[in-house]
Amino acid sequence: MKSSPHRPSIELLFKRGLGSAEIARRLQISSSTVRNVVAAIKKRGDASEVKKSGRPRSVNTRNTRAIIKKRIIRNDGLSLNRMASQLGIARSTVQSIVKNDLKLKSYKLRRGQYLSTTDTCGALSIR
Repeated sequence: MKSSPHRPSIELLFKRGLGSAEIARRLQISSSTVRNVVAAIKKRGDASEVKKSGRPRSVNTRNTRAIIKKRIIRNDGLSLNRMASQLGIARSTVQSIVKNDLKLKSYKLRRGQYLSTTDTCGALSIR
């Protein structure tokens, strides 16, 4: 969940003594957002973001996602296996970035036999 861009203004209005409902009305935002920020102020003393726990992303970074997105825009026929080997990361990581972060659907390009107009004329004359 992203933090609210209104945190500093909510903090300022709360410290001036306004209630949650009044702050929500003035800033025209959800009252639950205001209540969450006010609860954080009461708990920690300020509305700054807290560093999240858990294992940090090492490969699936903003930079890697941008590189993959640019490569797909440039050449949408590029295989995920080839892209993964060029970037030096796992194929499953590239696949999850494409699917979950970029919200794209990967598929294998199917090649078929295409008939030209001369081929279709020849096929029709045989019958």
